[in-house]
Amino acid sequence: MNPFFYTCKTNHNLWRTFFWKLCLSILAFCLLDFSLYGQEIPVVDTNPPVTTQENQTEENAIKDASSASLTNRASTGSADTQSRAEGDTENTSSQQDTASQAPSQKEGNEIKNPKEISKEEVLGPKTGIYFGIFGGAAFPMSNGISALNSPPLFSAGGKTHGDTAGVGGVQVGYNFSSYKLDSHGDYWLQPAAQFEAYYIGQENISSTLVGGVAGTTMTNIPYGFTSQLNMGIFVFDGVIRFVNPTKIVPYIGGGIGGAYLASSGTNFIAPGGINYLSGHSYSQGAFVGQGLAGVQYNFTDHWTAFIEYKILWIKETEFSYQMFNGNTMLIKYPQSFNMALGGIRYNF
Repeated sequence: MNPFFYTCKTNHNLWRTFFWKLCLSILAFCLLDFSLYGQEIPVVDTNPPVTTQENQTEENAIKDASSASLTNRASTGSADTQSRAEGDTENTSSQQDTASQAPSQKEGNEIKNPKEISKEEVLGPKTGIYFGIFGGAAFPMSNGISALNSPPLFSAGGKTHGDTAGVGGVQVGYNFSSYKLDSHGDYWLQPAAQFEAYYIGQENISSTLVGGVAGTTMTNIPYGFTSQLNMGIFVFDGVIRFVNPTKIVPYIGGGIGGAYLASSGTNFIAPGGINYLSGHSYSQGAFVGQGLAGVQYNFTDHWTAFIEYKILWIKETEFSYQMFNGNTMLIKYPQSFNMALGGIRYNF
């Protein structure tokens, strides 16, 4: 082999190896630079820091300022805590004072339980309007009755007898200011005025009248009388109540008014069984007077129950009946009753 050619060939291999190694080195450097792109490479200072007197002074000042700041914060926190504790203590004390003063203030202002107030109102006199309803029974008393007819002059007389009748009615009144009877205010006289309207009926009246025609021998003949009577009574009363420390209040009163009386089924029978009357019904008005006494029980300051006795007198009333002979027979009689009643009132 030509030595020159061998030498050239060997050098060519060396240069090729050197070229590839150079390329690989460049590629590795590029990869390393790409991986470290954007990152700072820390620089390690191998020289120890030099501490000067000025740096030491600044560091001490910073430390002192930090310590002072921490001390101030701690002091402020403890002061706030103490003030809060004092505030809570003051609030507790004020609440205790308020609680201790509440009873005395309550006594000073005389604040009372609503139940106690209601109880006093129940026991004390009540001023104002009231409304009531009542019912019971009327027991008629025996009264004189007379019959008169002319001509010829006929007269007869006797006593009436009646059956027990029912009673029902309403009342509205006003309680006036009371009059104190003692220094403590436990006993009072309370006047009141009331209006009553009630019904009595139906009363069955019967009687035996003895009489006859004047100037004849027929002067002592018995005649039978029967009638049914319904009455409407309207009365204005004055009442005095004796108010006391209990719920039981007695009272008395009386009044005057008028009555509307309607008779029906009236018969006047002669001894032979002949009825002299062709007209059997008649209505008439009359003056009335009554007295009353009762006891009421105050359930509440508004509701009251009562029981009551009444005595009623109706002025003698003249009824005019038509007879078969064309004459008119006048039958007149008064009415009077004992009544037992009960009812309830509402005080406004």
